[in-house]
Amino acid sequence: MQTPGTEPALEDKLRVEQVKTLFESMYSLMTINLIVSASLVFGFWNIIDHKVLLIWFGLMLGMLLLRGTLYIIYQNRFNPEQVSRYSFFLVAGSAVAGVLWGASGILLFPSGQLDYQLFILMALFGMTGGSTFTLSIYLPTYYAFSPLVLAPITVKLLSTGETIHLTMAVVTVVFFAALTFFNAKISRSFKETLQLRFANLDLIEKLQEQKDEAERANSAKSKFLASASHDLRQPLYALNLFAAVLDESVTDEKTRKTVSQIKSSVDALQEQFDTLLDISQLDAGTVSAEKNNFFLSDVVGRLANTFSVQVEKKGLALSFENCSYTIFSDMKLIEQILGNYLSNALRYTTHGSITMRCTEKDGTLVVQVADTGKGIPAESIEHIFGEFEQLDNNERDRQKGFGLGLSIVKRAAKLLEHKIHVESEPGKGSVFSIIIDGNYTRSVSEIIFAPSAPTSADTQPLVVIIDDEVSIREGIADLLDLWGYQTICAANGDQAMERLRTATHKPDAIISDFRLKNEETGIGVIQRIHTAFQSDIPALIVTGDIDNGRLLALAESGYIVLHKPVAPSKLRAFLQPQNTLENRQNL
Repeated sequence: MQTPGTEPALEDKLRVEQVKTLFESMYSLMTINLIVSASLVFGFWNIIDHKVLLIWFGLMLGMLLLRGTLYIIYQNRFNPEQVSRYSFFLVAGSAVAGVLWGASGILLFPSGQLDYQLFILMALFGMTGGSTFTLSIYLPTYYAFSPLVLAPITVKLLSTGETIHLTMAVVTVVFFAALTFFNAKISRSFKETLQLRFANLDLIEKLQEQKDEAERANSAKSKFLASASHDLRQPLYALNLFAAVLDESVTDEKTRKTVSQIKSSVDALQEQFDTLLDISQLDAGTVSAEKNNFFLSDVVGRLANTFSVQVEKKGLALSFENCSYTIFSDMKLIEQILGNYLSNALRYTTHGSITMRCTEKDGTLVVQVADTGKGIPAESIEHIFGEFEQLDNNERDRQKGFGLGLSIVKRAAKLLEHKIHVESEPGKGSVFSIIIDGNYTRSVSEIIFAPSAPTSADTQPLVVIIDDEVSIREGIADLLDLWGYQTICAANGDQAMERLRTATHKPDAIISDFRLKNEETGIGVIQRIHTAFQSDIPALIVTGDIDNGRLLALAESGYIVLHKPVAPSKLRAFLQPQNTLENRQNL
């Protein structure tokens, strides 16, 4: 029968679970039946005719054998689609058991022996009461069992006409009524529990579907970026190189101003590509936390060098307080987090100051970036770490950034297992913090700013350039020529090896694109050159890929990797002969 408020499909699922649960309880129920029936035979052996006892007990054993067979069938091949059949067998089995136990109320009711009469009555009370928690699982089994157990002995008690027996009959009726009430209540609670369980399972399934859909969408986004990124970066990379060549070649003031504007636009595009790449790498898992002890003041020095000019242009004060610590973390990721904090503060502060300071609190080092900017409303704080989230930038003004910096902060901090925190008061400013647990000590270190020494034009070092885009090869070659380098340009590995045969000396550096034509890669070309010259010549791989698999391959190659479009300053830093491998890897 369908319960009000439940759908037919849900009712079917409920019945399947009820039948399954009842079957799983059948073994203990049959064991109790066997023990109690055997005890009655033993207890009434000297009171009731042996033949009657043995026939009754034999029928009881036959009933238990049939139910046991049904139990074995259930264990071996239960089919939810046949639940109606199984529920019929359960109800029928309960009815047969009820008839046999009810018969004991007549057959084992000795005349004139009140103590034995009470004994059999209590035994039947025990059987019906003891089965409450089992048979209430599927209420039809209770209605098929308990009335048939108690009705015969009730009739027997009423038929004697004696006061004590009438009292016992009334007690039996009251007991049955109370038992029925509690069974119905327990059954209802059990069904409600099942309904909640099914609702939770449905909710989990829906959440899993939504999660899978989100993952598919994220995967599709990554594939799109991976496929589009390389093609988009190629012309931008070439434009960047030619702009750098123009910047160093022209002398006319008006032309230099135009070139400066071109470079500004290219730099803005490069910044957006780099930011998207940072997020893609963090999501792809290609960035790992390489924790070591380092001077925080070294990071502060580089950040001061990076932001001092921009801060001065806006008329702000930039200060660093109490930052002489040695900390155990990933230096590059910490610098990225603090750099994004400073960039964000600079963007939203129009007057006053920006301060980076360190404080110790409860066994942790709290590195803070505080500003006197416009502040953040309390209701917006929880949203600012989302992708493309910006306050008061509905017009998407590029000067206010892209809304990705704090999203990168959140991912990087999670990778480092450092907590981040924000406090803000509208109109007064904000404080962004990263909390480093335990792994820090106070230190004293000097901040040294050393400009890269220019390459001497007289030495004419040789650089091999491999790229299948003519404009890229020519752009790099023109730029390196201005810096005093010889170059050998090639579109692939075979061409590079052929042209190196005429080289007067071993190459000083290799710059190669990652993806070349005919499925050739920069990794393979670099390895060929290394093998030919029996030397680990410094090599740089330039790539526009953000495909997870290719990023992992690049990370595992051990070569220095820069992502398109590469700033000329980074190319120059790579080529500096005094740069160690460690310095190059931190480009």
